[in-house]
This record gives sequence, C-alpha cells and structure tokens, in this order.
Amino acid sequence: MRSFLPSQVPWGRPVVADIPLPPFATGAERQRFTRMLQLHVAMVDDGPSLAAKTLAAALTTRGAPSSQLTTLELEVALATFFPAPWTPAALAEALAQVHRHAPRALSEGRWDWDFDPVFTATPGERHGWEIERNERGTTGTETLEADGDLVILWMDHFREHHPFPYAWRVDEAEARALAAAAKATREAHAADAALPYLANWRREHGAYLDEPG
Repeated sequence: MRSFLPSQVPWGRPVVADIPLPPFATGAERQRFTRMLQLHVAMVDDGPSLAAKTLAAALTTRGAPSSQLTTLELEVALATFFPAPWTPAALAEALAQVHRHAPRALSEGRWDWDFDPVFTATPGERHGWEIERNERGTTGTETLEADGDLVILWMDHFREHHPFPYAWRVDEAEARALAAAAKATREAHAADAALPYLANWRREHGAYLDEPG
C-alpha cells in the first residue's frame, strides 16, 4: 500500500510559541490570534494579491470578541498551516466546533478521526505517533516524529482541498459573463498595488522572508 501521508505539507514547520490559543481568556489574547493570522496570510502571499487583502479584511474582528474561533478563522488557519502552538488536544477541540468527524480522544492517549477510512493515532514508545488507516478492513501504518506533525496531518486532513472554482468544471458562459468586471477589478487592484503603502509592504515582506531561520 502506498503511503497515505500527504507530501505537499510543511512537515516540521516551526511554531510561534506566544500566539494564544482558543478558548481565549481575554480580548487581548483574542485580538493577538486574529492579528497574527492576518499577518501570516500576508506573509505567505506573493502579492499583495487582491484575494489576500480581501481575506485580511474578512478576518478583521467586528463586534464583541468571542472566546472561540469563527469558522472562517479556523478554515484559514488550517489552509495556511498557521503556526500557533497547537497541541493535538487544542486543535481537536477547535475542530470539534465545526467538523462532524473531528478527532476524538480514546483511552491510553490515542485519537481517532473520520469514518471511511478511519484513522487512529497511537503515541509512540518514546515520542511521535503511529498512524493507522483502516478502510473497510484494508489497513496501513505510518509513523510521525512529533506532536507537531500530528497537528500538520490534521490541518491538511480537515482543510478544504478543492474550493470552487479550482479543480471544478466551470460553466464557460458564467466565466465569460464575469470577465469584463474581473478585468476592471484587476486594473483597479494593479493601480492600488503601485501605491507607496503596498510598495513598502513588498520591500518589508521580502526582507522578512530573506532573513535566515
């Protein structure tokens, strides 16, 4: 059986230890999580693209702060592998708010998730995890080196992999109907992207990413 572990994920990526995790005890903790998520979205973007700017705007906190994540914040955190210091238990709790088949704690520190196939994570003898995939009696086993890799596995497993329209068959008439408006919006964004505030961001963004480590 071929490996069932995903290859296009940032295994072993570092975490930022002082990002607060939900449930947030204070408004300041809640604001820091959201602001760091907005910054992370900008850091992983090549642009600044209009999509990233729109997403940053959508993530802006409005109204009374909640101790829990919004669905949007969780989906963005998963899709961008947001480097908050998630433990498996903390991420499982957040996932349980919106995913029906989120990881469930079992006895002896084990976890299972999904239903067809079913996955089970068993703590290793010294560290890491043994992951079993069981699909209607056909099983396979893989090893993860650390808790952080189990977090990465869950982030990849529970994110939306193919949102519309990517990897979908798009209605040609609908795409053509939107084309003129899309071109006008692209031109407006290009003019905005040439302004000093975004030129400054591109310079700073490049400097941050060029720093070692």
